[in-house]
Amino acid sequence: MNQGFSLVNHIGITVSNLEKSIIFYEALTGKKIANQDQIGGERMAQSQGLKDTLIKYANLQLGNVNIDLLEYVTPQSSRANYSNDQISAMHMCFEVEDLLAAMARLKEIDIEPEGEPIYFEAQDGLKAGFGTGVAYFTDPDGTNLELIAPKGPFTRAK
Repeated sequence: MNQGFSLVNHIGITVSNLEKSIIFYEALTGKKIANQDQIGGERMAQSQGLKDTLIKYANLQLGNVNIDLLEYVTPQSSRANYSNDQISAMHMCFEVEDLLAAMARLKEIDIEPEGEPIYFEAQDGLKAGFGTGVAYFTDPDGTNLELIAPKGPFTRAK
């Protein structure tokens, strides 16, 4: 039995509008949601340090991790704004084989990147991983997202 934390089950993203986010993430991933439901009450609230909660959610299953989209009805969510340089900011990165093809697909579904994609070079200060391509974008609520076409140490062990 593995005693370490070596597998990620899901990434939870709090959204302002579940239906709008389902449309976005289904278009982005090419996958349909696997489950849509709601959960709430005192027990769920207490597990999160809240007094009461009602959460509408949807699960999207990718090959290596699930994405949980969560719309808090109670308590009503407030908007957090994180840029990638802020402490505690997180982002979710999608691995692709061809960054330029992935960028073209983003444009097809009306997603604008934050900037132009780059491919890592020695001038970027790295010791390895040259040729790795990255690009950044956000979901409808401003969640930080990334595309990576990994090389060298950025490639996951199989």
